[in-house]
Amino acid sequence: MFFSLILTIVVTIGAVLFASFNHTMTHVDLFGYGVDGEVGLFIIIAVIIGVLIGVLLMLPSVWKRSWALTRQKRAIDELSQKPARKPAKKK
Repeated sequence: MFFSLILTIVVTIGAVLFASFNHTMTHVDLFGYGVDGEVGLFIIIAVIIGVLIGVLLMLPSVWKRSWALTRQKRAIDELSQKPARKPAKKK
């Protein structure tokens, strides 16, 4: 988790620095609409869209793991409330 956080910070700083040095104006056509803007702005937008897509793709597995953990905790609580069985007597 710590490594992931550090990597995210480094990539974000790198993208911002890279974008800040690209002031060239450019024209982008997307789905029939033309947009004029700086290359750096388009780079930042592409990075943000990529992060959002990554998060959206991870959500199902995170939810599945969360639901499984909730079910396990509920089962543990139910089992801990039941009285313990007495051990069988040896003959």
